[in-house]
Amino acid sequence: MPFRRKPLIPRTVLVRLPNWVGDIVMALPALQALKAHDHGTRLVAMARPDHLEFVRRISVFDEVLPGPSKDVDERWGSWWKVVRTIWTSNFQVAILLAPSFESALTAFLGGVPIRVGHIADRRSWLLSHRVAVNADKHRKDEYLDVVKLLGAEPVSGPVPLRFQLAERRYVDQFFKREGFDQNARPVFVNPAAAKTPRAWSSERFRQLAEYIADKHQVQVLVHQHPPFRAPPAWPRHPQVRVIEDATLVQLGAVIQRCRLYVGNDSGPMHVAAALGIPTVGIYGSSSPGRTSPSGDSNTSHLAVSSYFSCSPCRERFFEDCPSPPSREGRPPCLDEINVDTVAEQVDRLLMQN
Repeated sequence: MPFRRKPLIPRTVLVRLPNWVGDIVMALPALQALKAHDHGTRLVAMARPDHLEFVRRISVFDEVLPGPSKDVDERWGSWWKVVRTIWTSNFQVAILLAPSFESALTAFLGGVPIRVGHIADRRSWLLSHRVAVNADKHRKDEYLDVVKLLGAEPVSGPVPLRFQLAERRYVDQFFKREGFDQNARPVFVNPAAAKTPRAWSSERFRQLAEYIADKHQVQVLVHQHPPFRAPPAWPRHPQVRVIEDATLVQLGAVIQRCRLYVGNDSGPMHVAAALGIPTVGIYGSSSPGRTSPSGDSNTSHLAVSSYFSCSPCRERFFEDCPSPPSREGRPPCLDEINVDTVAEQVDRLLMQN
């Protein structure tokens, strides 16, 4: 049974955030709507331990708590600790944006009376208020569907991310070490992705980075992060530098100083868009209509996709794919995207900015 259209929102709300950075950013308009609906609402975020420092930079939250650890050896003990934390905190409502069974069970055992979330992962019986998943909607709008049950409506304007002095000092030191002027605005190129089959060819990223540096006479930063490793020849190009071993918040502070972001459909792309940086996204198994940062802000975003009919897919790579993997282990939806196509979109945005 849904809530009345204009209910009084309880004062303390637990928000179990999604497990992926991009989804956290896509959920921000929903949380901003909830906060604006009743300024007295206290929003307490619960996030993966490795995302805590990033989530603390999001202004909409009043407090941030760690969720269960993903470490196998710590998972059971940390999960019960989270249940006890929720139980003693007396939350009136849990908004379960993480679609997992575990997130719903944790709120249920923590004694939260109102548990709102999408019907997913066989957890329907653990929810007091259920929202159907609509695969035709942008992910941002799916999250808005959840808070609409509490009477919240979308509001205009992005949710700001706040980087602190420590991160700004990190960027100053990095720029100085790499020989960049402190006012330089490089192009950020991110070949990394959560899974290798979601990442465009590293060789094509190399060609793209060198094309950008040569044609536009700008410095290019390449993010080196697993599973991607930059080829040894990259740092030899006079305009290309590699950034590695940066935390997510440090990476966000670096991106904030850049002129353009180019990369796979991944969390840092959404961070860039939320920071107001124009973005070019490369989509294979995912769909721009579902997960592009166009819903995050009014920042320019250009999507590059081969638009296979099977996209977005279940990411059972090379089991459901219409053809075998490429020589570099990429699915056909990514292999069909060539350097010229991406470079054309980069040229468009660099000429505008």
